[in-house]
Amino acid sequence: MIAPRARLGTIYLSKSTCLYKNLALEEWLFRNHDLEKSEESVLLWSNTPSVVIGRYQNPWLEANINFCETREINVVRRFSGGGAVFHDLGNLNISVLTNQKRHNRIRNLKLVADQLNALLSTSVELNSRDDLLLPGERKVSGTAARVARGRAYHHLTLLVDTDLTVLSRSLKSPLTSLIVTNATRSVRAKAVGQLNQDVPGITTKEVRDIVIAGFGKQNLETQILEITEDDVINEQKRPGITQTYRQLKSDAWLIEKTPNFTLSLPEGNVLIEKGQLLSSISPTLNVGTFPLNFTV
Repeated sequence: MIAPRARLGTIYLSKSTCLYKNLALEEWLFRNHDLEKSEESVLLWSNTPSVVIGRYQNPWLEANINFCETREINVVRRFSGGGAVFHDLGNLNISVLTNQKRHNRIRNLKLVADQLNALLSTSVELNSRDDLLLPGERKVSGTAARVARGRAYHHLTLLVDTDLTVLSRSLKSPLTSLIVTNATRSVRAKAVGQLNQDVPGITTKEVRDIVIAGFGKQNLETQILEITEDDVINEQKRPGITQTYRQLKSDAWLIEKTPNFTLSLPEGNVLIEKGQLLSSISPTLNVGTFPLNFTV
């Protein structure tokens, strides 16, 4: 069913490239944007290189932490579920914020695919996992969502001109075979693609403008609001956003929210609960917070 056009839609353009700020802004808008005034809002943003894991994931399982540290790549836990993704400035993040009734991932994905195909002559298709694919089953977009208290958002990545080598290495943990856990595991794509493979020279800004035009068609009226780097974390305008920003940066959020897991070591198995090693059988490991950059 085609949703009726929203009376007023708002498109927020974050000028920040800080992942912590952008995730805090997304969460603040999710909790606070005026659903009566603006039935559908869209937040568009890009970040410096980062690995973003789902709310119920294990950072040691999903990311190559040591590689990320040497390349100054942030590893961050987001508020939505789903799998791990890689962001850099060659990727466009799209967050669609609505009420729960209007929430429709397939509609959003088809809108993006149709808009790209119409204006760039690409052949982007939607698969059964709500991924967007280029020909050859090259995954160009991953998706996740969050629904709570009658509100919802659906967010997706859109790879335009990303460093695919860094993406691959960042998401390849050396500990995969050593960890036993019930945490959500990412489903690896058969192949990863990006728009500049099919449209040479295309930029993130050009794709952003195409996406803006597509979502604008859904509204009777659309307002576009730019948010500058210095204005994202603004307590006067967005009460409570500082606390969310600090939460996202904290070890308590990244490490201690990790579902319990068992790690197989040469000396035997160790159990990590809420990011804490409760007892150790290895002389190289101390009881306490399990080191994020642990290697075998």
